[in-house]
Amino acid sequence: MTGFRLPESARRRKEPGGILPEHQEAKRQRLLSNHVKECHGTADFVSEIGKLWEEAQAKFLTIGRYLVQAKEGLPHGEFESMVANQLPFGRSVAYQLRMVAQAVEQRRIAEDDLPRSYTNAYKLVLLDDGALRRAHEAKVVRPDVSRRELTEFLNKIKAESQQGTPEQERRAQRIAWLLSRAKALSHEMAQIQAELHALSGGIRDRKRAHHH
Repeated sequence: MTGFRLPESARRRKEPGGILPEHQEAKRQRLLSNHVKECHGTADFVSEIGKLWEEAQAKFLTIGRYLVQAKEGLPHGEFESMVANQLPFGRSVAYQLRMVAQAVEQRRIAEDDLPRSYTNAYKLVLLDDGALRRAHEAKVVRPDVSRRELTEFLNKIKAESQQGTPEQERRAQRIAWLLSRAKALSHEMAQIQAELHALSGGIRDRKRAHHH
């Protein structure tokens, strides 16, 4: 006991359940601030994501959910253009935030267990289901996990994997990963080329209109 007592007026203001009205309002505001609203068009997504990013990186999950919504809802090529030109972070961060949000939606990691650092959360998302179960058992899937703790766990997993995997199988896994990465990059390059083509066409149209 600390000996601290609420003033009588504050005790009278308490709601049933011991929650003060101002605390109830603060909780309501936090819930409202994390609500993902329906966005229509690039400007809406840029506005909402920009405000969240400025508040704190603690909002990374909500930002990731907006990015998932944008990726699924915007016209072809517009999402990549928005990330590259109009958001306060680049493609790499956007991808990590989106993958973390998808992992939560898929219930691979509980929202309450997410590390406060999105980089730590992303490292956990990259684990396969078996390694992720081990991460839970090792108690590194928690909000206050440090980078050092997580790095030590990941290094341990990597060392055990290398010791137990024949060289030929390791090469096959590396080839499979490289092929998957090449496919993803090829898809991204096709989107970039389509966007460049569209932009170039617009420039040519304006030049022709100017000459006429």
